[in-house]
Amino acid sequence: MDIIEDVVAGWFNSKGYFLIKNLKSGVNEVDILAVKLDDNQKVSDAIHIEVQCSSNPIGYIGGTPSAKKRDASGVEVGVVAYIDKKFNNPKITGVVKSLIGNKYKKMFICGKLKEEETIKYFKKNGIEVMRVWEIFKEIKANEGDYKTGEVNRYHQLLHLNDQNQK
Repeated sequence: MDIIEDVVAGWFNSKGYFLIKNLKSGVNEVDILAVKLDDNQKVSDAIHIEVQCSSNPIGYIGGTPSAKKRDASGVEVGVVAYIDKKFNNPKITGVVKSLIGNKYKKMFICGKLKEEETIKYFKKNGIEVMRVWEIFKEIKANEGDYKTGEVNRYHQLLHLNDQNQK
């Protein structure tokens, strides 16, 4: 798991989610499976989360790994290929459903994208999209307001630059 996946997982954990990270099924992997229980210990929310974060994206999401310019249909084809590989692969859906059943959301968390149109195609295919800086912004704004020490450490890390500016 990389640092961004750790921050995302810590943030979901601080929101009361139980997490399974790097869930393997053969050579396939779910980045994060997040499950929240209600007061009766029944699943109230379940999310399959994939994280793809870059501050300087060179290539496009999905499809052939290439930085060559894609038109809108090429971007959509790449997104659908990514969704099929990461969310809809029968091995992935099989292991996810065996753990949490059929009722769960799918979420793509990303940083900068080579093509912003990418988001539209994820949403068109039923995948919720969240930008990683939304999570950073919330962590940074909620000083000491988290249930886990892990997220408090990320809060401190995000404030290091602010301290350097004083």
